[in-house]
Amino acid sequence: MKKNITNIKIIVIFLVLVLIGGIISFNVFFTTISGVHLRSGINVLEKKAGSQEKVEVIQARRGTIRDRNGSAIAQNSDTYTIVAILDKNRQGNYAYVEDRQFTAEALAPILGMDVDQILNYLNLQDSGQYQTYLGDKGRNLTQEQKDAIDAIVYTPDPNKKTTGLPGIEFEKTVSRVYTPGRFASTLLGFASYDSQKQRLVGQVGIEAYLDDYLKGTDGKAVSQKDANGYSLPGTTRITEVAINGSDVYLTIDKDIQEALEDCLQKTIENNDAENAWAIVMEVETGKILAYGGYPTYDLNSREDPVYTDMPSMFTFEPGSVIKPFTYAIAMEEGVYRGSDTVETGRFCIGYNDDYTEIYRKEGPCSLEGNINDGYRPGWGTITFDEGLVRSSNTCIATLLTSYLKTDVFWEYLDRLGFFKQTGVEGLSMSEETGIKNNTYAIDRLNFGYGQGSSITALQLVQAYTAIFNDGYEVKPYYIDKIVDANNNVVYEGDTTYVHTDEEGNPQRIFSTETTQKVMELMKQVIQDPEKGTGYSYNIEGLDMIGKTGTGEIAVNGSYGKSLYTSNIMAAAPSDDPKIMVYYGFQSSHVGDFDKSFYQNLFTVAYEAAGIRSTETTNTETNYDNWQEYSMPALKNHTMDYVNQKISEMNVHPVYIGDGTTVTDQYPNANDSVTTNQNVFIKTNSVNISMPNMINWSYKDVMIYKQISGLNIICNGSGTVVSQSVTENTAVTSDTEIVIQLE
Repeated sequence: MKKNITNIKIIVIFLVLVLIGGIISFNVFFTTISGVHLRSGINVLEKKAGSQEKVEVIQARRGTIRDRNGSAIAQNSDTYTIVAILDKNRQGNYAYVEDRQFTAEALAPILGMDVDQILNYLNLQDSGQYQTYLGDKGRNLTQEQKDAIDAIVYTPDPNKKTTGLPGIEFEKTVSRVYTPGRFASTLLGFASYDSQKQRLVGQVGIEAYLDDYLKGTDGKAVSQKDANGYSLPGTTRITEVAINGSDVYLTIDKDIQEALEDCLQKTIENNDAENAWAIVMEVETGKILAYGGYPTYDLNSREDPVYTDMPSMFTFEPGSVIKPFTYAIAMEEGVYRGSDTVETGRFCIGYNDDYTEIYRKEGPCSLEGNINDGYRPGWGTITFDEGLVRSSNTCIATLLTSYLKTDVFWEYLDRLGFFKQTGVEGLSMSEETGIKNNTYAIDRLNFGYGQGSSITALQLVQAYTAIFNDGYEVKPYYIDKIVDANNNVVYEGDTTYVHTDEEGNPQRIFSTETTQKVMELMKQVIQDPEKGTGYSYNIEGLDMIGKTGTGEIAVNGSYGKSLYTSNIMAAAPSDDPKIMVYYGFQSSHVGDFDKSFYQNLFTVAYEAAGIRSTETTNTETNYDNWQEYSMPALKNHTMDYVNQKISEMNVHPVYIGDGTTVTDQYPNANDSVTTNQNVFIKTNSVNISMPNMINWSYKDVMIYKQISGLNIICNGSGTVVSQSVTENTAVTSDTEIVIQLE
């Protein structure tokens, strides 16, 4: 009996399996013949060819470029393109545009298009078109525009009330955004979307040089697809995980860079300059804190892009800013006697029989020429020491004819790195070397005061570290570190000494005695009101040293009088420089130009380097109570929360607007804040009252201007002494506010 029951069960199971197999076979046979999936009703053959699988690229996020404090300079921004699905046969709820009029009227105000324009695209439904784009205004939509479209409530059919528009879908694209748009543009470069590679690709500058680090590695997702190539729900699997690009941290300081951009732009506009350039650098490390040149361009709009990187690619005759090297070389060779005297005004050139050497002959000068001081009458008989302070060409000519051999002078120039690439990473492919013109005796002499041969700003900055850094020359660099998606540091910049021994130990070019003596003279250049040729650059309260230079520009083989190179190298503090700021431009102006732009830049750099001014040091401030804090995160918090946090620190809060919630702050969360520092807090209100800016620094004014969006014009340098709009006056972006600094 049991055996019969067992046989019956086997027969039943067999019949069930046969039935299931028959159904599956029929489904496959039906699908094969008809092209329609029996259960889902999806046509798997219509408008389809090839594999049943759909392979999609999972795009890796391009890494962010940040300044030394972590502020984003270049980052990705998602944009969207509308795709309107028109085919009424497309399967699924809300799968195509059902109500064209409603859709057009809903999209028009968000896209800035006429209703009829949109209908022209949607009416392609009548011709059987499967899908359509909506023209240029339907592309590159912001996240806000997409959110607004997604929030539309579709209501024509009460039974189909839903959020979003049926048939309106989005293709996600990525663009690169730069904040601000002009920010070391020729150094930073830009990335743009490459349709073939389907990703952002660095085109020039850092974006191109570090593209392999920034781009990341795309992943892949595989899914089953329907007749129209769309992924079937629940069938997607990731076969390769996307690895996001690494973040690049630069040594550049955003605050100093913005001050540099402001300085150069005003130089071009107010001094009728044809071009301008500047570099701010840490003396001991070689870290570039700010870098740039004009002409420049906006990295976001990229209208009329400029590809000449002024500091590394533009060559010029620097003029007297070279003289400290001539003095230092003479000192290092033991031939310099600072108390020896020289008759200034004019150096009459004489040659030996074979014209290989020059000597000073008694006047009057012959056709063989002469060398004049910038101040043509001269200063009578002065010492060599005073000669550098007054920037005497005749003193330089005397040094190089009666004390220092020109061959030795040029050997030192070679060691200092003039007329060759510095090898700064990322710039060596395009870096210019300048023109080394030392064929004749007069050529070898001329460069002693910066004429006859041309160099780059980058060469000059590197060479000056040998004077400011106790004789050790360091290479500039701007890449601080590279951090991968797993927060691992995969590259780290470091100080590189230009000269080392076999064991890698740094080697001096100049002795401490030489550098201290040269810097003592350079201090007088800036701080001596009677003799110092750079005194007009002096900033009260800042312990500066420096050297200015004016170079004539050769046109068609001869020097004209219509265009000059003006430049200055300065550093602080005078006894042990930590920060150096080099600035130059070419203009028809000689001496009678506005120095305040440079002074503002130097002040911001000085403060950012954490150097206390002599003016501050001499006050009665009790530094025993000085403290350093970590700035709390205030964005999106209420004012009650903000006031509580601020009360825990001895700082000066500056509120921008009278709102109830914070929308922006400076310093940023986790940045360092010190006692009595101004802290800027912007609220969600457009009602702004003018603060009392008296005694504010230039940097503070610029921060307030950026966060508030107000129209603020700064004149002078140092600290604020007056403001055109009184405290507590209501101001808007249309209000012109003039700030005077001294």
